[in-house]
Amino acid sequence: MQLFNSIRSLLIITVLLILSPLSLIQAQSYRVETIKVPKDIRLEVGGMGFWEDGTLVMCTRRGEIWKYKNGQFHSFTFGLQEPLGLLPGKVGEVWVIQRGEISHITDTDGDGEADRFDTINQDWGYTGNYHQYAFGLERDKEGNFYGTLGLGFYRGGDRFKGTWLGTDDDVKYRGWVIKVTPEGELIPFAPGLRAPNGITISPDGEIFTTDNQGSYIACGWLMHVREGDFLGHPSGLIDDPRYKDPWNLSHEKLLSLRKRPAAFLPHGVMGNSTSKPIWDTTEGRFGPFAGQTLIGDVQNGKLTRVALEKIDGEYQGASIPFIYNQLGGGVNRLLFDKEGTLWVGFTGRGWAAGEGLKKITFTGKVPHEILCMSLTKTGFRLTFTKPVNKTEAEKIGNYSLSHFELDWHAGYGTSPSNKQNVIPTQATVSDDGLEVTLELPELLKEKIYELHINGLNATDGSKLEHPMAYYTLNRLKN
Repeated sequence: MQLFNSIRSLLIITVLLILSPLSLIQAQSYRVETIKVPKDIRLEVGGMGFWEDGTLVMCTRRGEIWKYKNGQFHSFTFGLQEPLGLLPGKVGEVWVIQRGEISHITDTDGDGEADRFDTINQDWGYTGNYHQYAFGLERDKEGNFYGTLGLGFYRGGDRFKGTWLGTDDDVKYRGWVIKVTPEGELIPFAPGLRAPNGITISPDGEIFTTDNQGSYIACGWLMHVREGDFLGHPSGLIDDPRYKDPWNLSHEKLLSLRKRPAAFLPHGVMGNSTSKPIWDTTEGRFGPFAGQTLIGDVQNGKLTRVALEKIDGEYQGASIPFIYNQLGGGVNRLLFDKEGTLWVGFTGRGWAAGEGLKKITFTGKVPHEILCMSLTKTGFRLTFTKPVNKTEAEKIGNYSLSHFELDWHAGYGTSPSNKQNVIPTQATVSDDGLEVTLELPELLKEKIYELHINGLNATDGSKLEHPMAYYTLNRLKN
């Protein structure tokens, strides 16, 4: 019997190696654990935060706030209207963004349940339209709150003749990043969003948001936001005092005003429904990607990495696959704890299967990955997490490069256009084997460069786990 069990175990391992090599390789570097949720709790996570005592606090699309600590769930409150963002304060205190307001919720008597509910601001328009979501929530060092407001669902009802989503004159600030001061004053911050399920503040205090594919939004993207930026979808311009009749602006004029995303996440490849971005601030406790941005995806349950750099004062960079086959659907909110573990809150929200809570832990085994793809004056520099085989890395034929454009129009999304292949003229490997510099015949701005690598094992024999990247080239390097 012992011999039989040993043979059976060997067969199972062999089958797993054949059917799912990528998942097993990733599992060596990152361990994904599912948190058991009681059957009577529908944990469709809209926001997450940690109190100082280690309690994880989560709001859900069903209007509840749950506390999780030491393997136990306890109710904090219920009856909210689809909160999709949460910030923790001291123990027993949270701020949430509901569909119609930012709320301050506290447990004043210390019994573990909320008993005071204060409205911070409710000065944006909301009609009950199902798609008028309010996402967030972030707060800067001065105490200002930031959230994003989704457009409503209006079939053919938008003046800009977009596909399905838009706004009306009397429904204020839909499609905007909003700022709310500590005193509760709403300041419309930046227009041009569609369905922006994700806003964050970087470690440098800068605001970034994601958006989802649709009219005027070619695919999911990550955008750096400054006050007054026009982020791409013209419906929000109805509430912008700088433009008296924005619907009369030409396509060319609107396009000239539009800010380009820092990184495109091509649809179907890097995900379908971008959600919360978060910076890896763990200083290596979560692996070799410290300082990079991680972005979730609700539809396909993916985690993508974005390696940003500043060129001529603006951000751009590469989107690279990270964890794609272990999470299931519904990746909605991301949060690091003090130990460097990444907590993932899930919700299907009708578009994907999946709800609940998982955590991802770095095991200490560094994966062989493209660490980043950065721009040079004459091409790109690829940095790897492990030294690569120099002989293979110097072969130009191991790099497949092309560039394409994504049209900006009122139709639903877009496919790559004007795609052209690019053949590198030279591949130079650094002495330590960690960098490969590709020289190109020319570089063109306002293109998305697609990279695929053939082979290129590390010197320890490990395979490149995700041999692809997409670099959003908005500006050339001087």
